[in-house]
Amino acid sequence: MTLRASLICILIIVGCMDAFAINATTTHTLFYKKNTRDSNHYDANIVLSWRAQNSSLHFKKNTADNFEAEIVCIIRLSNDTGIFKDETYVIKTPPKATPAEAYNQIIADQYEYVVPEGNYTLELALYEPLHKEKLYQFEDTFRILRKNDSASFLSGIQLLDTFFSSDANTIYSRNGILDLSLGSNYLDEKREAASIYFEAYNLSKLKAGQTPATIRSYISWKPYSTVVPKYQQTDTLPAGAKNINFHRTFAITDLQSGNYHFNVELRDNYGEILDKKTLFIQRFSTKPKVISKEPELSDSVVTKANDTASFHVLDLTNTFVGKYNASQVRALLKMLLLICDPIEGNNINGFLKKPDELYSKYFIYNFWEKRDKQNPDKAWKAYAEKIKEVNKLFTSGSRSGYETDRGRIYIQYGKPNDRIIVNNETGALPYEVWQYYSTEKQGREAVFLFYQPGKSLGGYELVHSTAVGEKRNTNWRALLYNNSIAGSGSFNADSRAEQYIGNK
Repeated sequence: MTLRASLICILIIVGCMDAFAINATTTHTLFYKKNTRDSNHYDANIVLSWRAQNSSLHFKKNTADNFEAEIVCIIRLSNDTGIFKDETYVIKTPPKATPAEAYNQIIADQYEYVVPEGNYTLELALYEPLHKEKLYQFEDTFRILRKNDSASFLSGIQLLDTFFSSDANTIYSRNGILDLSLGSNYLDEKREAASIYFEAYNLSKLKAGQTPATIRSYISWKPYSTVVPKYQQTDTLPAGAKNINFHRTFAITDLQSGNYHFNVELRDNYGEILDKKTLFIQRFSTKPKVISKEPELSDSVVTKANDTASFHVLDLTNTFVGKYNASQVRALLKMLLLICDPIEGNNINGFLKKPDELYSKYFIYNFWEKRDKQNPDKAWKAYAEKIKEVNKLFTSGSRSGYETDRGRIYIQYGKPNDRIIVNNETGALPYEVWQYYSTEKQGREAVFLFYQPGKSLGGYELVHSTAVGEKRNTNWRALLYNNSIAGSGSFNADSRAEQYIGNK
């Protein structure tokens, strides 16, 4: 049984509008360490990071009258042979004298696991002990391959909030540098710089003629594709180097909203790529969609350890999207596909493929604010009522009503003026005819024919329509009659389908 199933059943979207969970983000990156027993072998090291949104927690006074919150963190790592790690941590936030101080702190944690080669499922859950039903959950699957010292290669890419020199010995320390993971692939509008960390291994294995090798770090729209102008850095590797740690920072003040990738390529002196890695990121910016100046590139950041103002966590808790968890946000995005424009549709499909809960929430909020600037909550609630209605009318099996053909047409065109339901016509499969005298979408008459395929258990499919841009099938009779359970292949010229559709 998965961690998700063993902990809680996910609340059904829209039917449970008041659900509210810890808002958090999670990332994991793969690094490598030399095996202590076999110097020819590298052990894979998963670094798992999460960060909770302060305003989604319940801070309470402790016995010393300070404010603190408590989080239970459950991590389960499974591979081909079963559960590899199953750990539970109880984490208390640092006590603060005032609520303002409690909310103005970073609440995050990081874990490392040395793992062998294999296929893995990583699951993480966060909840507060007094609010167990309000659960944040994360799950991902990936494959880890064995590495040895025969060739040069790269680690994964970790997106950082900040990094700085520090003698402190913490979970975030690396070689005298404190790296604070961003815990998310989302770069909000307050962030002026983006920093990454990665490692290169076995550089001493480069053969004569392959040196000097180079590392190219850059931002692109698609993995390893054209560089976004001015967002590229190239490093020439020193001779005799073995393993090198890299911190790279890009000024992103002018990087516009959208989906991007951080890419790192290790090339030899001939230009051949020895290894490459990519990391999906999402950027939100309120600036005009024009790059007006050349971004400055730097290998360091100016953020100080105590500069809490530089840390910005998206806060949508008090908006209508704040109550939804990751699973519900994904369902909301699917609902928006029914009424979005083409550009919004491309963005939504991108979020569904590469989900980031916070950025998706931001998109959903902006989607409704665009339609009702004064009251986006009201616009969403009106649409949610339509979703409830189609779910009640057309839910079939495991498919919610809005995911069916009839649900989509009902949402996009409204309630039909005439809905003719035919279940017992001789020789015909069950079908429905919907007639619109005029639609808001097209301002003209439209007819839709839905039928229930012989192997379907309740689901109706759109087989033909007269609406512009919808499915047109002048051979609809062959489907409606020749595939019928009776199998007669005959049809009545006076049938309701003929009366409403005929040769339209």
